[in-house]
Amino acid sequence: MIVKSHKFNFIIVGLLLMILLLLIACVSQSEQAIEEDEVEILSLKVLHLNDIHASIGDFPYIASYIDSQKNKNDYFLHLNAGDMFSGDPVVDLQQGTPIIELLNKLELDAVTMGNHDFDYGQEYTAAAEELSDFPWLSANTIVMDETNVIQQPKPYVVFDMGEITVGVLGLTQSPPSTAPAGIKGLDFLDLKETIEKYTFLRDEVDVFIGLTHVGIQADRMIAQQFDLFDLIIGGHSHTVIEKPETVNQTAVAQAGANGLYIGDVTIDFDRKSREVVNVDGILQSVEELQERDEKVQTMVKQYIDEMATTLQKVIGVTKTGLTRAGRNERDVPLGNFWTDAMRHMTGADIALTNNGGIRDSIEPGEITSGDIYTVEPFQNDSVEFKMTGQAIKDVIEFSFKRGNQIDLQTSGLHYTIFTNDKGQYVGAELEVDNKVIDLDETYRVITNSYIASGGDGYHFEGKVMLPAAGNLANALIIYAEQVMQEKGSIDYEDEGRILIRMAE
Repeated sequence: MIVKSHKFNFIIVGLLLMILLLLIACVSQSEQAIEEDEVEILSLKVLHLNDIHASIGDFPYIASYIDSQKNKNDYFLHLNAGDMFSGDPVVDLQQGTPIIELLNKLELDAVTMGNHDFDYGQEYTAAAEELSDFPWLSANTIVMDETNVIQQPKPYVVFDMGEITVGVLGLTQSPPSTAPAGIKGLDFLDLKETIEKYTFLRDEVDVFIGLTHVGIQADRMIAQQFDLFDLIIGGHSHTVIEKPETVNQTAVAQAGANGLYIGDVTIDFDRKSREVVNVDGILQSVEELQERDEKVQTMVKQYIDEMATTLQKVIGVTKTGLTRAGRNERDVPLGNFWTDAMRHMTGADIALTNNGGIRDSIEPGEITSGDIYTVEPFQNDSVEFKMTGQAIKDVIEFSFKRGNQIDLQTSGLHYTIFTNDKGQYVGAELEVDNKVIDLDETYRVITNSYIASGGDGYHFEGKVMLPAAGNLANALIIYAEQVMQEKGSIDYEDEGRILIRMAE
């Protein structure tokens, strides 16, 4: 009996052991199943910037952040939504070469062509593209002239990452706000028609991204009208979007401007269903970053040092400062100095320049050449016309109507805009030498080459007297030096050259 009892106990223990092993196996299989479920979701990290406008000072910190995120993520893209150029003379006086070399160092994957990426002229745009290790995209830009130095840009690029394929479609403002000479021989197609042409890509890629330089309102319109993109990364409007906003189930992102933020987006993709299941992101403030890439720091310092002699030259001082603030409502100190300098070039009766070309203010204190190149980064030339009083009045009317606000600063001409109670144009009164302008008389009018050649829709009706009256930045420097000799300081105020009044 004792032996039987031992046998029975042995059997019971054996059964219990088998049950325990089965339970362990089940738990192990359950944990393995959970792990397998977890790896069905793959995450694509997308870092993006837009409208850098030649601001390279913080590139060492941007580079370090991009590199750290690239090392942490198996699936990664670095994208740029355009306007790499125009804003810092260190870059602009070298026709963009420094920023292209820096973006190559940061291993940019693709850029969409922005309106200011044509600013230097076609020869330099083509040279910058040739220097780039990354593709320039624009599905709606068409090279019409076979002799054009700008090559036909790629409409899109597909990144095959093994587990995921990502399509990126580029779109550019149509037409771009840049000097007409920079886009001569190019055509810019309607956004909607262009997008419809490339809807086939939706079925050929796992993740579809629109990389646009059309502004936030157009981005929202695209998202609303097309159930197509998983993510739209935009530029042009300099919009700060803290986290991607959702429009018609499409994530829309933009990272401000001037390299102040890095857009950081995570796209979760279900490998089993082959669908994007979530898009989320943040804006990383560059100011908060502590780590910097020393190799990139060396590059930036070298670019700055190379231009130091040119840009640090003191050409004058100002007690008042030369501000552009308020330029949409009246004449402003910088606008008055600017147009006085233009008129001084040729002795023209009237000088006009558009507010969009005045890119910054000058603070009280010393004025350097670098300050001049910062406020006027486009290297515009000047053009002198002979125009009738009526033609000048037509230009002033157009300038106000295009935005129901002042758009032209002036010298030699005083003008008053009359509006109705809704702020809309009713009429204008123009004076030259304290006399009402004679609509049949002719006057010499100097303006910048951008609006002289049709930029922003302007049309100057008249005979061209001087097609290349001189570089505008040089004119500002020369005039500053003369004012210093005569007055010892370059001081300006609002002078009432431009007024807005309610019509009676």
